[in-house]
Amino acid sequence: MEPEVERWLKELKKGATKLSLLAILRDGDMYGYELMHEFEVRTNGFVKLTEGNAYPTLHNMENEGLITSYWKNSNSGLPARKYYHITEKGTRLLNEMIIGWEGYMNAMSNIWRHKSGSQ
Repeated sequence: MEPEVERWLKELKKGATKLSLLAILRDGDMYGYELMHEFEVRTNGFVKLTEGNAYPTLHNMENEGLITSYWKNSNSGLPARKYYHITEKGTRLLNEMIIGWEGYMNAMSNIWRHKSGSQ
């Protein structure tokens, strides 16, 4: 892939991370690694989150009141894990973000399908 395309995709990913994490958490509470794995699975491996971008985003979302976190002990004797839970505020924002994202994608599709000189 060309470097310019890679930079462009990186910018798109940055803008969609919050939306994606909220959508995943809407389906149930998860801990950080589990969220990163689910993100990769749902994108068929096309987009991968790293700890370097997932945890700062989760921390910011928690500060914004979009998610909460809690510690849960593991049954297998592993250390406790920090789980994340979407709040009502996060759910409302997610619903609004989905409407905005779908509107944006429809608008972009109209641009891509449009041929010069046609109406």
